[in-house]
Amino acid sequence: MKHPIRRRIMHLAFNGLRMLVPVLPFGVLNRLGSVVGFVAYWVLGTYRNLTHEHLRQALGVSLSDGERRRVAQRVFQNLGKTGLEWLRLHRCSLGDIQQMVQAQGIVHLRQALEKGNGVIIVSAHFGNWELIPLYLRSLGFEGGVLARPLRYSEYESFIISLRGAFGVPTYARGALKDVARILRANQIVGVMPDQDVDSLEGVFVDFFGKATYTPVGPAALSLMTGAPIIPCLVVRERSGFRLVVEKPILPPPGVDRHAAMQQMTQAWTDVLASYISRYPDQWVWMHRRWKTQPSSEAATGRLAGCEKSPAALKARGSRLEGRAGFSTMSESFPEALSFEP
Repeated sequence: MKHPIRRRIMHLAFNGLRMLVPVLPFGVLNRLGSVVGFVAYWVLGTYRNLTHEHLRQALGVSLSDGERRRVAQRVFQNLGKTGLEWLRLHRCSLGDIQQMVQAQGIVHLRQALEKGNGVIIVSAHFGNWELIPLYLRSLGFEGGVLARPLRYSEYESFIISLRGAFGVPTYARGALKDVARILRANQIVGVMPDQDVDSLEGVFVDFFGKATYTPVGPAALSLMTGAPIIPCLVVRERSGFRLVVEKPILPPPGVDRHAAMQQMTQAWTDVLASYISRYPDQWVWMHRRWKTQPSSEAATGRLAGCEKSPAALKARGSRLEGRAGFSTMSESFPEALSFEP
């Protein structure tokens, strides 16, 4: 077990907050979350430094040193608020969730579902992302969450039980038969592919001007099933949260399968980047998003359409082209949310 002392401290703090938070009103909870995040900013030096460095790489001179420091602090404060809100949500009803969230663009989901092929929602670790399945459930959507295991099993069991309390079951990442069943039933599957997971099939796309390794699971699934990709995020606002559902991303005509996956992955990445640019304090900048780098033959910077090397590109493309069913799609998938209207 790595960092046993740190894990023990985190476990004690987690259990202490689980007892305290449910009795606090949301106003007090919000202020306490800011304090928790501010303390974490100063205590977790490695993640603080990563946040500063990634903000510098992505946003460059658009932020002064002082502005970058303030944004970085708010990143931690947003996560502090989000974590405490999760501890409080099990005391809420579906009606309470509806009162917390205002939605725009739900019509895009309904119109896409009218075509009968289901919908693939692409989201990110942004705002308070766990509100997405809970809010959709409050609107009458049913389904579950397809998720990869968390590093800390005690927190994973908590999140699974939180979703389950609202009628949203959680499936393991490899449960692609459930994904197939959901889309065949004209339901909604959501994924959170905004992290660098080099064990998954992916391509490099442009993300803040840098070559960024990104899973192709959403695009591959869209091409296989005919389900459109719809970006969806929850934005934290002063008075609550705003769920934004963007217009569908459809397979481009007249291109081969690999080019289509490349273009579709770039398209939803651009949408996520636009929201992260507008609300930089609501994304997880401490994640090593640019950990996987392209080969030396490919230039970095504004790069799209390259794999780790030309040989890897050919090999990965051939494997993806040859897939005819869902049983092998787990190599392309990060985390997913699924719902039925």
